[in-house]
Amino acid sequence: MNTLIARTDRLLLASGGRAARIWSSQSALFGAILIATFTLVVAAVGIVYPKTNWDIFAYLASAYETPGMSAQVLHDHAYDTVRDAIAPGEFTVLTEDRDYRVRQYADPDAFVTMLGFYKVKWLYIETIRTMSGFVDSLTAIRLISVLSALAVGAISIVWLWSRQALQLAPLALAALMLSGFGELARLGTPDLYSAVFFAGGMLAFLHRREALTGFLLFLAFLVRPDHLAYIGVLMVVAVYMRSISWGVVAAFAGAAAVYVPITHAAGHPGWWVQMWFTHVEYVGTLENFHPPFSVAVYLQSVIRALVRSLVENEWLGVLIVGTAIWWQMIQHNVETTRRESVILVATLLAVAAKFAVFPLFDTRFHFAYLLVFCLTLVGALGQLRFRIPNGPFSDFSLR
Repeated sequence: MNTLIARTDRLLLASGGRAARIWSSQSALFGAILIATFTLVVAAVGIVYPKTNWDIFAYLASAYETPGMSAQVLHDHAYDTVRDAIAPGEFTVLTEDRDYRVRQYADPDAFVTMLGFYKVKWLYIETIRTMSGFVDSLTAIRLISVLSALAVGAISIVWLWSRQALQLAPLALAALMLSGFGELARLGTPDLYSAVFFAGGMLAFLHRREALTGFLLFLAFLVRPDHLAYIGVLMVVAVYMRSISWGVVAAFAGAAAVYVPITHAAGHPGWWVQMWFTHVEYVGTLENFHPPFSVAVYLQSVIRALVRSLVENEWLGVLIVGTAIWWQMIQHNVETTRRESVILVATLLAVAAKFAVFPLFDTRFHFAYLLVFCLTLVGALGQLRFRIPNGPFSDFSLR
């Protein structure tokens, strides 16, 4: 029996050693295949099993709207489009699940008061409108999510390849899973779309492609204007850490210049109204709705969002684990490039600042930042070299 166990041990060790050598020699190829396969699976699920949330009504109406169009026409277009595309039970949930949804379904005038929250995502709305010339508008929304998922997978591969870190693709894959990548590909929201431009811009920043950095970060802002806060923090951190980026400065200047015109043109009701609507009460209509500012309500909203982030969502956990890994890298003198350090510091500061100004607990709102943070860490880890002496894995290294 002992002889059999010894032979089995030697066989397992030899097999492990061969597997390690094969992975080491072809790790970049295997890593790229792993991420590409996962991305394709996510995209396929997004096509076959899309999810429909209430926001899709507002995006459909916003993209369909033309000057002078009545509230009834906008309302009918949005609800009829969704009704024809989903199961009756799903439509019932979206229209009768709570008082707010009942009111929006029954009252077109109340419904259109909500569109300012959505029309402010200008580039997302314009993309839906453009694609609606080729496919129906609901299909356009779903295609944007699926194509964005494919683009995020491609950017992840290019990022790790540029840092010679594709051998660590399983770590990047785990980060994507924990950051809600698969769920976003099924939703009709602008979060994944903005992440494409944002991650592309940060990759360009990492490699000092200033014109491309400014262009892509500005497009990310046009999809989700709240990226302005991150771009501003990134600019300050880059200057402080003596790695000034003219692309980031240009993106911030451009975004700051058009922020007020975009929000005004969209009819956005303002920061405090949206804060109240998100964290206090889903009011039936925003017409003549002007709640007084309250420090107590603001603090309650922050605490409530923090608790929900801890209990119901994953984004805070991903940041905590990532920060712990970064701290260990610092303790063990693992070097990062200056711009990698800028990205890591800026991400933590920007997420904290954004949460303090407007706390959002859903992981999807933080996906772009989690993606960049994790890819930066994995890319830095990919520069490590080590060997385990005197064993079947002695030829294995991260590079």
